[in-house]
Amino acid sequence: MRTSLALLAALSLVLALSWAPLTAHAGRPIPAHVQVLVVGGSPAGIAAAVAAARAGMTTLLVEPREEIGGDITLSWLNMLDLNHGPTGEQLTRGIFGRVHRELGQTFDVDHARAVFDALVRAQPTLIVVTRTRVAAPITRGRVLTGVVLITERGRHRTVTADEFIDATDDASLAISTRVPFTVGREESGLDRRMQAATLVLRLAGIDYDSVRRYIRKVKGTDQIGGVHGRYVWGYGEIVRQFRPRNTRVAAYDLNLGWQSDGTVLVNSVHVFNVDGADARSLREARAQAVAELPQFMQFLRTRAPGFANAYLVGAAPNLYVRETRHLACLYRMDADDILEGHDFWDRVAIASYPIDLHPYIPGQMNPFRVSRRVYAIPFRILVPRGVDRLMVVGKPVGATYIAAGSLRVIPTGMAMGEAAGEAAAIAVRAGTTPMRMAQNAALIAHLQRRLVSMGAYLPSPEHFSAPWQHPHITTASRPTP
Repeated sequence: MRTSLALLAALSLVLALSWAPLTAHAGRPIPAHVQVLVVGGSPAGIAAAVAAARAGMTTLLVEPREEIGGDITLSWLNMLDLNHGPTGEQLTRGIFGRVHRELGQTFDVDHARAVFDALVRAQPTLIVVTRTRVAAPITRGRVLTGVVLITERGRHRTVTADEFIDATDDASLAISTRVPFTVGREESGLDRRMQAATLVLRLAGIDYDSVRRYIRKVKGTDQIGGVHGRYVWGYGEIVRQFRPRNTRVAAYDLNLGWQSDGTVLVNSVHVFNVDGADARSLREARAQAVAELPQFMQFLRTRAPGFANAYLVGAAPNLYVRETRHLACLYRMDADDILEGHDFWDRVAIASYPIDLHPYIPGQMNPFRVSRRVYAIPFRILVPRGVDRLMVVGKPVGATYIAAGSLRVIPTGMAMGEAAGEAAAIAVRAGTTPMRMAQNAALIAHLQRRLVSMGAYLPSPEHFSAPWQHPHITTASRPTP
């Protein structure tokens, strides 16, 4: 606990320094020009910025919120949905591999915060600034050349760059340059709904031994449940009986992640009809979910084994948003690319996470069979149409809403981020742009060799078997974050 408090104190100092006028956390002023500018301190954005700086680029990482880390540090998502091969091998390596070795599959959020901070601090050419957003892009024709930044105090600063990477979860930089996009499942013709968002809770007073005894009984039935290190699931049959007063809110199984201080992070409470790209909608949805918590806690104390003395410590400051916008990029991945394990000549990562669509309306279930197949991720889904010198990484990349149900997870996002950071460095040195790189087989081959030399894993999906279900890890055996 003392270690965690020390890490939090150190982080507070970092954030305080970042608030010096137009100054980043290392005490350096924000330059008027950098070689690579990354907008969004999501895990994918961290990987992109670290990769670009590692390749020798002067790099600026801009995060509008109070700290970097995105879903992990601000939404308290403390469990990683991993890309496994048929024999359990890790497919996502490189920068994410380093993070995974430090954290494991389930981890303390405070520990993750410290790991991310160490990653960025290790790069002398990387500047990180928080509580700063992009007020407007600067373009020359259809080429992005700079951005106008604005701090919470209202101070403006124009920064130009050779290459830009949008690592925001809502593609806010890309759409400000008028890149075409769809919203949620808009392409289905049904509506523009997005997958349900989740409010992660922190509870105390849960009896771990009682929880384990209950899960052992569950595993002897046809119900789903299990224990994986400090991560426990298996209360679906009970939690489905909870009836919230607000029909916009629902509870699904209890994904329980023990923290080192004895508290437990609980991923369970869904909120529907949330526009994850709209701050007002997010605030309203979170407030409505919080209003249901007293009733939910009473339900757990009376119905869930091990929860008789449980009490609420707090709720994550941000909702965990799974989906917002889907950009039009040079290639659009679809469900067949994932289900059939397609390969691409310009692959920059491989993955195997199943198509995991959380409900768009209450009671809806994922329509896709939960199995894994290794598939490749092409560079072209990182390159938006209509504007050059810009790449996008993370949830809004070029994909149908169905394919995005697989691509959206943190390990895959970090792999795409690392590829974009390295590609940006190659583009700068070669005097080219991502749009041109996407048509240049020699430069893509150079990017692939560079990624492999830095620890990424890029075999062809053809080296792996047909679809499989891996015991204890597949989403067939547990609910998903």
